[in-house]
Amino acid sequence: MLLLGAGGVMTCGPASSNAQETTAQRPDSPNADSQTPAPPKPCAPAGDSSVSTKDVAVQAERAHRFWDKENDWLFAGVGASRTFDYFSTLNMRRRGRQEIFLTNDVVDNHAAFAAIEASATGVSIGAAYLFHHYGHHKLERWTSIVHIGAATTGAVRNYCLKTAHFTSASLSP
Repeated sequence: MLLLGAGGVMTCGPASSNAQETTAQRPDSPNADSQTPAPPKPCAPAGDSSVSTKDVAVQAERAHRFWDKENDWLFAGVGASRTFDYFSTLNMRRRGRQEIFLTNDVVDNHAAFAAIEASATGVSIGAAYLFHHYGHHKLERWTSIVHIGAATTGAVRNYCLKTAHFTSASLSP
């Protein structure tokens, strides 16, 4: 939900709104007699005639392929953290603890639980692709970073939980 809200803010922001050029003759455009149109000039702040290196760096960051090296590593990290969560949850269940996000029947069905973990990885990659497609490249990267952090935190928490010891009087922890 937070990512959708952030995406809406980024879409409606002034940096992403593009005004259409009017048909009136601009002072820096060539005369109507000229055969070759002048190349478009980059937008620069008032009083500055050159493009700053920061603007060039931002342009270079925005213009990247979806399956670039950084995304490859981030998606591998998402897959690894989901695998870590899978094994930590199975370990937690073997120690008598209860799963809180899914039912215990789903977690105890190893094939179904593995499919859920794999689909969560796919959803994360899909969300990153949507951000990439609509030009929100920082959110594209942060989707994977947050997912890695959340899944790893959950897995570490699972391993940190104490083993449930049953008493002879009751069969529940």
